[in-house]
Amino acid sequence: MRAPGTRAVLGVLVLALLVAVTAPAATSIRTKLTTSSATPTVGEAWRYTITVRSAGGAPLAARARLQLLLGTTIVGCWKGRAMAPCLDGSRGDWVPFRGRRSGVLRFPAESAGPKLTFRAIVRASGQTRTLRAPVTVRPA
Repeated sequence: MRAPGTRAVLGVLVLALLVAVTAPAATSIRTKLTTSSATPTVGEAWRYTITVRSAGGAPLAARARLQLLLGTTIVGCWKGRAMAPCLDGSRGDWVPFRGRRSGVLRFPAESAGPKLTFRAIVRASGQTRTLRAPVTVRPA
């Protein structure tokens, strides 16, 4: 024999389970990385733009860690106001922005030749996205 109210308790538990299963996931973010070229020239301006928006298109507060990779090795990261030699990605600075971050890099002669990757690790609304763009710097 069931105790009085057992049916009500079971009903509440089933309802709670249904709400948990059908509850929407965290709002997704949309991120995008664009660059002026995949083959910049040493010393010339190379532009990048990072955009971060909500699923509905509203600009979001975000922060990004900018890095240059040679294969899987971090060889440069954003420090202060410029890209600097860096062997540990956790030492690069987080750059705060809202909705859009544009910047200009000028590659030194030492970067010409090998295939590099420009990487932006973006955090917004409790989510992290990694954006990548191939870069092969040409001599001047």
